[in-house]
Amino acid sequence: IKADQGLRCFSKYHSATLQRMAKMKSSAFFLSSILACTTTFTFVAAITVDVDADEACPESDAPCPSSSSSSDQTIESEYLGRYPTWEDAPASTQEFDHDNHPDVCRLPIITVEEWEEHRFWEYEEPVIVKNATKGWMALEHWTKEELLRRYPDVMVGMGTSRELGQTGPDDAGDALTKTTIKDFVLNHMHDPNSEKYVFDRKLNMPDGLLDDCQPYPMPTRMYADYGDALRGLGGPDRLMWKDHLALTIGRDKQGLTFHRHNAAWNVVVFGAKRWILYDAERISGENKTRLKRMTRDIHNPIQLTTPDWIRKLYPMDERMEEIRNYGHDCVQRAGDLLYVPRGWAHMVINIGDTVAVVSERGLDAMEP
Repeated sequence: IKADQGLRCFSKYHSATLQRMAKMKSSAFFLSSILACTTTFTFVAAITVDVDADEACPESDAPCPSSSSSSDQTIESEYLGRYPTWEDAPASTQEFDHDNHPDVCRLPIITVEEWEEHRFWEYEEPVIVKNATKGWMALEHWTKEELLRRYPDVMVGMGTSRELGQTGPDDAGDALTKTTIKDFVLNHMHDPNSEKYVFDRKLNMPDGLLDDCQPYPMPTRMYADYGDALRGLGGPDRLMWKDHLALTIGRDKQGLTFHRHNAAWNVVVFGAKRWILYDAERISGENKTRLKRMTRDIHNPIQLTTPDWIRKLYPMDERMEEIRNYGHDCVQRAGDLLYVPRGWAHMVINIGDTVAVVSERGLDAMEP
């Protein structure tokens, strides 16, 4: 692109900078500055142009980049998907978010120091831990742009909440569709004809992603630091908090319906999740049928999605009263760790695009 055309084209985006450069006497510096500006603009907009200069920047009020029809052009939507950041995507905040009022959430909200000092993971009550991602490189490396740049080819498993809910995330692992992070984010995450999201606890996160989650929350950090000694003690795998983490990525209003598993913690890196938790003691022994009554409409026993359960069944019959007295209804924010004890029934719904990581006691005990 000739210098005068380059000036006209990029003045729409860097007018102040170019005006300052135009006053300079050195033409060599001016041209090198134009090239630097061009390079910066190309990176930010994620666009490459291989067309005639007049076509690249016509004399019109329309933005210069969109005027090109070249097949070699790569636009930002193709590089980052429909929304340039996680935060730009739609979020059902008004419908599903709330302020964690003590009468609704009813959970202790504690610090990392309290979590570690009192070893809350050894108790049978859920808890929320604030600022669990302090020091994590994931805060920088897992932004949408950086995740796609650093880890585009990492393999993940994706499936619908129904597929995961019918067999559980562990058993469904082999049945889920295998894809890459880049393919999922760009082609599936916001596909209106697809409800698939990433949650495969059978796939190991590669070392780079694991390193981004350092320091691990306790008790997973204990295994990472002293795994050999703990294995030497001969404890069963199902009781160990191994450093086998699971990555979850999903859009607004996605999430698993009611399910149960071993004790686990979940940390949200970006986005938010609403949790409905139900005390294991209320659904054990002779009371097992209570869970079915809570999770399904006995007159139409079809498993509802998480948003539809909250909209349609939660306000009906004894469900809300049960959760208010024997459960918890909480919103987990970015940076929060939520601990779920063994056997507690729970359902989850994303509020906006959400990226999280999970550690479960004995998570890979069933794996070869």
